[in-house]
Amino acid sequence: MSINQIVNGTIKNILNKDEDLYLQRIEICKGCKLFTKDMIFGEVCNPKLYLNPLTNETSFIKKKGFEHGCGCVLRSKCRVKEAHCPVGKW
Repeated sequence: MSINQIVNGTIKNILNKDEDLYLQRIEICKGCKLFTKDMIFGEVCNPKLYLNPLTNETSFIKKKGFEHGCGCVLRSKCRVKEAHCPVGKW
């Protein structure tokens, strides 16, 4: 995500904007193995885990065909129309 998208998503989160888009995307995220909950930031895409989008296999080390979680705060990222999932789920 660009800095503009991060700021945009954070503002939308604070103002509770684009709730429908957030709800649609967060349901997809909750079914993903990269989804985790952080005590401070809440719902996050786990940057310490790699996922093969074709096999749904996970790894803690980088492997061919695996993508790592982006580390984004999902309550903000899921509200930005131009943002995308690092493993192509939305």
